[in-house]
Amino acid sequence: MRYLFSRRVRYWVFLGVFRRFVLSLFGIIMGVSSKAESKRVIITIDGLAGTGKTTISLLLAEKLGFIHFSTGLLYRAVGLLLLTDKIDSNDQNLALETVRKHSIKLGISENLISASVLIDGVDVTEQLYIPEVSESTSRAAQHSAIRRELLELQRQAFLGKNLVVEGRDAGSVVFPEADLKFYIETKESVKVERRLKQLEERLAGKSASELNNLKEQMKIEIHERDERDQSRALSPTKCMPDMVFIDNSSQPLEFVVEKMYKVVTERGICPGLPG
Repeated sequence: MRYLFSRRVRYWVFLGVFRRFVLSLFGIIMGVSSKAESKRVIITIDGLAGTGKTTISLLLAEKLGFIHFSTGLLYRAVGLLLLTDKIDSNDQNLALETVRKHSIKLGISENLISASVLIDGVDVTEQLYIPEVSESTSRAAQHSAIRRELLELQRQAFLGKNLVVEGRDAGSVVFPEADLKFYIETKESVKVERRLKQLEERLAGKSASELNNLKEQMKIEIHERDERDQSRALSPTKCMPDMVFIDNSSQPLEFVVEKMYKVVTERGICPGLPG
């Protein structure tokens, strides 16, 4: 009887040990699988406003088959919120309080490449680029509390998906461990000329004197904006030592994108890409 009892004890002990071993092995396998699934390629493109980084990053994302994510979308969402709720965007505490009252989430646009923004479940992406929102965004983005509030949301964007992320601090702050980082720069004079070209239709009929005055005003505004972004205490826009510098002042966009694509393939970041 004692022998049978002893055999049963050994049997159940064995089953218990075996069960724990199987569960442990399963956990390890699932953990490795999970890590593999969560591993993604992140390419960042930093630069000041007006450098063409948004267009370049979108074209590169399309060429790579990655999702294009502009970190500025979230700041614009904040700018829109403050404008809609009639909150002074210069007031950091009120701005932060307003952001926390609402739900800001990211989605994928219909083209399956670009990110979209939802506020309280409503897609507001199309509303983010009106001049009033841009002005509100510029002021709100200077607040350290707002930048800290949005940081984790940016880092958690599209987990498990390969990304081309562009912003003024995408590689320096948001994704410092990115697989590859670029920095785009464009001369101020080129920014002014490109902006004037964008407004060509609206400026039709303006006198040479009026156009010249507008040009001078643009120079001042662009210079002040760049100075503000480069000198702010938190997350200033700057080219870090580990970033690949790209000058977008004179070459065609297609050439710039092809040059960046070549860097991606040469680094072997995405095996299987055609050269």
